[in-house]
Amino acid sequence: MISEILKANTKVLHDLVEAKFNSRRIFDGSFSLNDYRNLILYNYLFLQNFENAVFSQISEPAAEELKLEKRRKLSLIEKDLQILNIGKAGTQNSEQIKNEAEAFGILYVMEGSTLGGNVIAKQLSRHSDFKDISFSYFRCYGENTGSFWKDFKTVMDREISPDHYDDCVSGAEKAYRFLLDASL
Repeated sequence: MISEILKANTKVLHDLVEAKFNSRRIFDGSFSLNDYRNLILYNYLFLQNFENAVFSQISEPAAEELKLEKRRKLSLIEKDLQILNIGKAGTQNSEQIKNEAEAFGILYVMEGSTLGGNVIAKQLSRHSDFKDISFSYFRCYGENTGSFWKDFKTVMDREISPDHYDDCVSGAEKAYRFLLDASL
């Protein structure tokens, strides 16, 4: 199944992204509000560059089954930018998304970020520095986070045939590389 292949083949990139964003500090209590601002800004740039392009590549039947429109996060992260008093900035992605399989690979990173974001919000909300933070982006699915992730993997595993696995992995790698290469 492609979901397992993606997890195995992108683990190194995933770990590098976590290191770039100081993720270990989220759990040791030393993650600062400034670290969080950077995390939100990088995720905003990622969504700004990929969300519309990715969503437009997903077939209508798959989009319906995924409830894709409920998975849009750009407006939610813009609320977080406003609360954090961060101006919108960024550049539009010049790379094209090759096909639906590559789009699913990028969406894998987006949805995985949401899954991890729920844990991030829970952890950070325990600290007084974050008492006024709404976590609109990281809590976007609320109690449905687990079921949305499971549904996503089920649809992706069914939709992506073995002859498109490489494109799907390429999409996930493209997403992780964007996050690694992005600078503020």
